[in-house]
Amino acid sequence: MNNKTRKQVADMQASTGITTAESNEFQRRWENQRWDRAEKEGNYDRSRDHLNFEVAKGGKIRPIDKSQSVGEKIEARLAACGIVNPNIGRKVPNIRICAKFIFGGNREQMHELAFGKQKVDLTKGADNSHIVRCKEIEKWAQDIYKFACDKWGEENIASFYVHLDETNPHIHCCVLPITKQNKLSYKQVFAGETKWEYRDKMLALHNELAVYNKKWGLERGTNIHETGARHRSTEEYKRELSEECTTLEKKIEKYREILSEVNQDIYRARIKQKGLNTMIRNMEKSKEELSNKKDELEEAIAKGNGDTSKLTVELEKLNKDISKLNEKIEDKKSKLQTAVDELTSLQDQINELKKQEKELREEGNKAIDNIQLQIQYRLSNAILPDILQEFKSQIHLLNFKTMDLFEDTLLKDLSERGEQIMQCALLLFAGYLDQASTFAQGSGGGGGGSNLKWGRDDDEDDRAWARRCMAMAHKMMKAPQGNKKSKR
Repeated sequence: MNNKTRKQVADMQASTGITTAESNEFQRRWENQRWDRAEKEGNYDRSRDHLNFEVAKGGKIRPIDKSQSVGEKIEARLAACGIVNPNIGRKVPNIRICAKFIFGGNREQMHELAFGKQKVDLTKGADNSHIVRCKEIEKWAQDIYKFACDKWGEENIASFYVHLDETNPHIHCCVLPITKQNKLSYKQVFAGETKWEYRDKMLALHNELAVYNKKWGLERGTNIHETGARHRSTEEYKRELSEECTTLEKKIEKYREILSEVNQDIYRARIKQKGLNTMIRNMEKSKEELSNKKDELEEAIAKGNGDTSKLTVELEKLNKDISKLNEKIEDKKSKLQTAVDELTSLQDQINELKKQEKELREEGNKAIDNIQLQIQYRLSNAILPDILQEFKSQIHLLNFKTMDLFEDTLLKDLSERGEQIMQCALLLFAGYLDQASTFAQGSGGGGGGSNLKWGRDDDEDDRAWARRCMAMAHKMMKAPQGNKKSKR
């Protein structure tokens, strides 16, 4: 193993459940046609499918069990706890009942754990059927499984699959947020009461995971909340932007795959619904014909036309046929209602998936805006000292009348007391109003007054807040009126 830093990967996504398409993807429960599409459109390699495995109860390594879907496993666990799935009956499921985790690390390290010195050909269509799975990846997976068991309880792990047939080996783990009191609570187990508590939980999770990953050559990534902002090159930001957008595009592509499969399910459901409607119409027509024949027989018996005993036997047989036909009609109507409900549910899934895809695209656009804004901040920060220095070196060449135009302006005061104004603004931006006032007064400024009402608005973005802090710092750093020097 070389000395290159290799980072662990841990991603968590809240979910209202696991769809059939997702479960099929996790378990690779695909027919030839679906495999062909996966290899064509994604980063899957069917020749390495035999390397995939799961970690089952007790940390046992075994081939992926496809006899029960992940959704069925979730329902079984809920039932065992006496919990009814809260999304049942909802037009749009919106209760978070599980968390989907992806565990992994740098590609180089994961390939080393999974394949050792064997060379995997990542070219599309390449034959890697000769590749053998290494024991290290199994032991690593067992360690991560133990981490999940210790963290959330083994009984709450619905699935734990290890995929070695994609570009980068990784784990898909589905966990139910069930408390020790057998209550379903995503907030209590994963999210916390506030966004700050959620952040602390996620930081702790990464720290705890790093303990298990350390012996496998994977380190915890550096968190900006712990290190503070650092100066990075434009090239680094471009790389971050590319990575973030690539991740979002992969998520969008995944939603498109699910959308495609759900649309196929909808098509089949509509065919089934149409067939059932036709069958019911035909049965209703047959029932009408039998009922008419029954009326004729009853009338013949009543009038004594023909052999009454034979007519009675024929009528009894006719009543039995009508009864059986009624049972069949009711059965088909029940199946039709199930098909209608299924179609409605699938359409709701389509609408929800489209909504989530839209949110992902908005998140992608936001990521681009954020990275560009950070670059602008760096550019502004780099050029501002030069602008102020140039202004400071040239202002003495102006006549008094022209200089008066710059009196009390932020530009002039920054050129004279830039470091102090910036320090005061920094304290304000961080929310330290008292310290900012003390600093301003200690530096010869008025301080802004003790009754100053100050704070960031809930909907105020960083740029607007920074501008307000700079303007307020400029005001606070001005000398009190009594000490103000007279103009020339």
